[in-house]
This record gives sequence, C-alpha cells and structure tokens, in this order.
Amino acid sequence: MFKEITAKSILHYHERQFATNWDANIYCGCGHNCRYCFAQYSHKYLETTDFFNNIFVKSNAPGLLYREFDKKKWDKSPVNVCGISDCYQPVETEYEIMPKVIKSFIAKRNPLVIGTKSTLILRDIDLIKKLNNIAEVSILISVSTLNEAKRKLIEPDAAPTIERLKMLKKFSDIGCKTSVLFMPIIPFISDNQENLDKIFQITKEFNLGSINAWPLHLHGNTKKVFYEFLSTHFARLLPEYIKLYKKGSVSKEYSINLQKRVSALRDKYQLHSTYKPTKPRINKEIQLSLFD
Repeated sequence: MFKEITAKSILHYHERQFATNWDANIYCGCGHNCRYCFAQYSHKYLETTDFFNNIFVKSNAPGLLYREFDKKKWDKSPVNVCGISDCYQPVETEYEIMPKVIKSFIAKRNPLVIGTKSTLILRDIDLIKKLNNIAEVSILISVSTLNEAKRKLIEPDAAPTIERLKMLKKFSDIGCKTSVLFMPIIPFISDNQENLDKIFQITKEFNLGSINAWPLHLHGNTKKVFYEFLSTHFARLLPEYIKLYKKGSVSKEYSINLQKRVSALRDKYQLHSTYKPTKPRINKEIQLSLFD
C-alpha cells in the first residue's frame, strides 16, 4: 500500500553524525524488505506497523526542502535523504520524487548525502553530477554479502550486491564522494573470510573510498522479525543467535574477533574507515524550476 501524505517539515536534526546530523526522509517505510532493517521502529509513530508494505510518500518534499533551505538560519549542512528509508526504493519508480528533490539541492547549492541499495539512482546521474559541480554529493551503499542466493533471502527486493558496487564506481568516476557501508555483517551467514575479503578487494579496485564494517544489531522489533526469518531459512542457526544476542548487540567476544579480521583487511587493502561529509561550500543560489 502506498499513501501520499503532506509533511509539515522535512529537515530533522539528530546528534549522531552518521552520515550527517541532518536527515530529510522522502518516504516512510521501505520496499526493499531487508530482514535485518533497523528502521522498523519508525512506523510505530504512524497508523501501521507494516514497515515493508505500507509506504508513506511525502509528495510535497521537494517544495518543502526548497523553503526550509531558504531560511536565514540554515547553514547549508549536508542532508541525508535516506536516513530511515531508501529514497530509491521501488516506489520511487512510480512517484519520481527524487529528481525534484535534487533540483531543490541544486537551486540552493546544498550538499547532499544519499545512501541506497538500489541502482535506480543511475537514472538521476546527470542531475547529481550537476549538483556535485557546485556542492558536495556523497553516495553511500550498504552491502552484506556477494552470495546472491543468500542476498535474495536477506534483502529480497534490493539490487544485487555487485550491481550496487558497480553503480557506486560510476559515481566515484564523476567525482562524487563515495563510501561502502559493509553492514550488517551477519554472523554465520555473511561473515566468512571469502566474503569479507572480496568486498574489501572490490572496494579498493573500484576506488570507492572508505569502508565501514560492523556486525548485525538486533534491537527492538528487529530481533523478533529476524528470528522469524532465521526459523524459516536458517533454523539451525537460531540457537547460536540466542547465545550471541542476549542483548541488542552481538556478544563482545564475537565483536572483538570480527574487528580483528576487519582490521587485517584494512591493512591488506590500505582502506580507511572514516567517512564524513566535507564542510559545505557557500555559494550564490541558482534559480531553477523544480518541475522542468
């Protein structure tokens, strides 16, 4: 179900600076159906708990962004338009809101951060290139496994992992700031050494910038949903997960061991983990119709 809503505000601040302190969520809910999605909690503020099938569309987002960027107190901070829900999820093929959103960023020369698991973003590469000429654009992808059989179970409606990596290379090639979020690394499913090594190797070969790697977290309702997924597809692993996830985070022993392996791969491929948007450039605005 898709439902259009009229948002009253679009720019939202949070203390944790990753990827940036400011989010502007174009959609609420996400059709990628990732079994581990941390953002499922966000639907408790709406009229449904079905995060994956009931998608709320902020159809007035482009104009709202334009107006909020126009306020005197706005300091052109980088804004992440995929903080809770992927703005290039399947519903975007129908609503096509993102081109108008990007035009708002172009008009106000505002830095943009996009984190996606979709190759649909390539549709807007010319607009993104235009923005990147006047304000920094950061493109981030999250990946978990190169094994397509596992990926189709874990992230059934996202793009194949290798296609995401190839897509990110195209944005790196046009000068965008790029980064790989190797998260979540899923215990006993995507944490084998071959998978870890290959994703680091491709990140280096494709010149994709930094790579952050972290294990799966299972907080709140996410644990219930993920355990149901395990029961169906990886039932033998459920007892191991109950041991590993006595709390929302994985056990300290597992985490330390994983970070040692990740650190060794950083050394092997000379890749750093720091991602932070660059300080925005303050330039004269451009008058541009959102609907051209």
